[in-house]
Amino acid sequence: MGDVNINTNTSSTPAKVLIYSTAAVLLTLGMKAISDILVPVFFALFAYLIFSPLVRWLMKKGVPGKVSVFLVIIIFIFVFVGTAILFANSLLQLSGRIPSYDYQLQSILNSISTYMPISGANVESVLRDVAAFAFRVSGNVISGALNAGSTIVLIFITTTFLLLDSAGAPEKVQKEVEDQPVHLLRFTEYSSNVVNYMLLRTETNLVGGIGVAILLLLGGIDFSLLWGLLFFIFGYIPYLGFYLASIPPMFLGLFKYGPIGALGVLVGITIINALVENVIFPSLAGKGLKLSPMIVFLSLFYWSYVLGTAGALIAVPLTIVVKIVLESSEGTHFMAKLMESSGDRCQDEEKIIENSS
Repeated sequence: MGDVNINTNTSSTPAKVLIYSTAAVLLTLGMKAISDILVPVFFALFAYLIFSPLVRWLMKKGVPGKVSVFLVIIIFIFVFVGTAILFANSLLQLSGRIPSYDYQLQSILNSISTYMPISGANVESVLRDVAAFAFRVSGNVISGALNAGSTIVLIFITTTFLLLDSAGAPEKVQKEVEDQPVHLLRFTEYSSNVVNYMLLRTETNLVGGIGVAILLLLGGIDFSLLWGLLFFIFGYIPYLGFYLASIPPMFLGLFKYGPIGALGVLVGITIINALVENVIFPSLAGKGLKLSPMIVFLSLFYWSYVLGTAGALIAVPLTIVVKIVLESSEGTHFMAKLMESSGDRCQDEEKIIENSS
């Protein structure tokens, strides 16, 4: 009897797609199952990426490594404690004024019902639902940050140890860099994109948050510092963060000045956001992140599903990490290319043609 040859070649494209798809599904389910562990770890890593350049800067200025880490940890504590105090104080004041805001909202809805008796009920229902959603989302973010005491402590401890270890990292890298394979050096180079993105995103969000806080403060809107901080935090959420951060101050402008006030708040915040996103961030980021807008938008929902609400805040840097991992292997390099925008792919093809000619 002749031998039966069974084709078990896994190098074909359909087999690769099946294997990678199965691995992606299993990895997604696994990460979702341990999301309570992953969230503080991811936030600690990104906090480390934001603060570690300050450690290296101090060391370059001649400050000893341990002293540099100690100073940065003090700054880290100050930022955490200051944010928590601002959140707690604003939340307490906001909860005390909710009855007044509810009365003002009811007065506005009654006026709408008077001028629009036929569709007034529908308009009233829609406005009430929008207001409830906006304040509920903002309240959940604030109260969640205040109630996540154990998570914050874990993030702080993990970040502290990472910063302590970073003091000796440059020497370790310098000793090993000559012995590293080419693909590891390339991986290290790509990884710097994550650090650059976190720093640039934090800087631009800070500019936008300060601008919004000043605008609302000059306009006499209640809790202007809180809404500026909310704008800073929600700035990490691509596409949707701006709208979520704009709704609460718009309603407060409506309560205080009427429709003109709400429109003024919306126009002012929109101008600040446009300057931050279309002028400041691109000028600092240079050529950009080489991520397709569709991939960025879908990553928002994917990481929100896997990690919960916290996943929306770190969706873009996590997606950059995924792209880096895919790009570092020849077998998955094509998947990383699919994550790029068409313009970036065309530029890469032009470079290849120029180099080959």
